Amino acid sequence: MRLDLQAKSFAGKEILGPIEISVGRGERVAILGPSGIGKSTLLRILAGLDRNFQGRRDGDERLAMVFQEPVLLPWRDALANITIPTGCDRKTAIEWMGRAGLAGHEAKFPRQMSLGQQRRLALARAFAAGPDILLADEPYASLDAETATRMVSLTGELLDRSGAGLILVTHDPNEGAALEARALRLSGTPARLQKD
Repeated sequence: MRLDLQAKSFAGKEILGPIEISVGRGERVAILGPSGIGKSTLLRILAGLDRNFQGRRDGDERLAMVFQEPVLLPWRDALANITIPTGCDRKTAIEWMGRAGLAGHEAKFPRQMSLGQQRRLALARAFAAGPDILLADEPYASLDAETATRMVSLTGELLDRSGAGLILVTHDPNEGAALEARALRLSGTPARLQKD
């Protein structure tokens, strides 16, 4: 995947300036910066969710995204929260739930799971989609330090197992470092990428 961004504006205000970034299968990148700088906006452009920008995005890689919130279907059980969005079969969903430490939770509804379990379910769903690149928008936000550390470790294990690339948006450089991701920092007005 390659992005050659010239500019991104909201209501006439330029938020992101010229940015070039490319990421392939097996590569890991962490996009760092303070809140409000445009990290999530950049990730949405990379994901193809925001097409209202000046520039060009190329690539036919299969993508999966983990959002700041788990974004689960509250009226479906955990297993259906994987099979419905990804189209994978039950066996694949059960395998990824097991890898995410959720074996035995297949029939639970999201409201019956802790936030940490919901985040693991969202991660299992993303990997069950068989992505070439995983896009993660502050997926460990609002978790206590111990749970966040376990989630970072789990993400690394699942990336190693799948061979997927990673674009991680975070304000915590330790998360990127733990995942062996190349650090790029958004700074300035409008924001541009700098090597950390």
